[in-house]
Amino acid sequence: MIRDTSSQDVILEPQNKTKKWLKLGLPIVGLIICLSLAYPSVAKWSRADVSVDPSRIRTATVIRGEFIRDLAMQGSIVAANSPKLYAPAIGTVTLMANPGDAVKKGQQIAAVNSPELTNRLKQEQAKLASLGIELERKGIEAKQSKMKSRQQVQLEKVVLEAAKREMRRAEQSIKIKAISQLDYEKAIDDLKRSQLKYQFAVEQAELEKENLAFELKTLEFEHSQYKLQVENTQRLVGELKILAPVSGIVGSWSVDQKAAVSLNQPLMTVVDLSAFQVEIDIPEAYADELGIGMLAMVTYNGQEYEAQIATISPEVTNNVVKGRLAFSIQPPPGIKQNQRVSGRVIIDQKTDVLYVPRGSFVQHHGGRKAFVIDSGIATLRDITLGSRSVNKIEIISGLAEGQEIIISNTDFVREAETLILN
Repeated sequence: MIRDTSSQDVILEPQNKTKKWLKLGLPIVGLIICLSLAYPSVAKWSRADVSVDPSRIRTATVIRGEFIRDLAMQGSIVAANSPKLYAPAIGTVTLMANPGDAVKKGQQIAAVNSPELTNRLKQEQAKLASLGIELERKGIEAKQSKMKSRQQVQLEKVVLEAAKREMRRAEQSIKIKAISQLDYEKAIDDLKRSQLKYQFAVEQAELEKENLAFELKTLEFEHSQYKLQVENTQRLVGELKILAPVSGIVGSWSVDQKAAVSLNQPLMTVVDLSAFQVEIDIPEAYADELGIGMLAMVTYNGQEYEAQIATISPEVTNNVVKGRLAFSIQPPPGIKQNQRVSGRVIIDQKTDVLYVPRGSFVQHHGGRKAFVIDSGIATLRDITLGSRSVNKIEIISGLAEGQEIIISNTDFVREAETLILN
């Protein structure tokens, strides 16, 4: 007997089309949702040229506020008043103050023993005394000469008066013919002779008086001139006692104790502790922008002290110009000669200015472009920079307040214009 195939049959249920579409649609919807969520990231990656680790860069926010343009410089403390003392004459020096000793103005700190100078002073004083005696002797001679001249004039006057009387007598006698014509003429001649002698005696006395006055004045001038020479030598001898020109400390000795010194040889330096200044090196490029009286700040022991530019050298040496800063008030306590300090000169001050902290980002594109960060993407943008200070850079255009930019060097991204920060 042949069996049927009923045991092999499978009962099929009717197909449900809705379940079929659900099975196909759910994966598609999920895929669409995933793609929509991943699109920003995909778009971000598609726009980026280089991916950069944020730890490799330094960023800053654009700020609006006061901008101070300054110039940082290094300097050293120098004494504004540190006179050097010199030997006033040839001799042997005795130094009475050691380096580092505190001295007061007018205090004797050294002495030079100069036998030559002291001996010259004694000789000049002796000659001055001799000239004084000669002047007095000449004065006595002048008085004697004047007296003799007056005596001669008086004698000639007496003779003239006698001649006048004889002439009157002769005139009366000739009228009565008591004398001869010859005697009368002789009386006339005697009168004329006496008149001439008296006149010459008076003129001689005047000339003698003028001559004596001239000789006396010459001796007085000579005496006065030599007196000045003696006073100058006395001054030089007085300068053998060397006094401190300022109150301060003895800086250093230029000679050894009891050494033989020559004229104008340096002996020692005295440092005035109340007048310290800062000597700075100004870059040649900024020399024309600085002027005397400009505000400066000197940093010492972590604190800033106000100062002003006191001097600027007119010459350039090794691409720098020497200048000096004078403290506006008392110098900081404890500063020492030749101590290194830092300072900055205030060149310009502006308000309501956009700026960012100074960084090396200007090296990549010469300060004409910068990477602006937005939602993790840094995009290169054209900018215009202005003044630069020690720690700030002015932004003229291309950036807005609150924007974040990369201020570190970005040479490692080469020519990339869009960076992704992850």
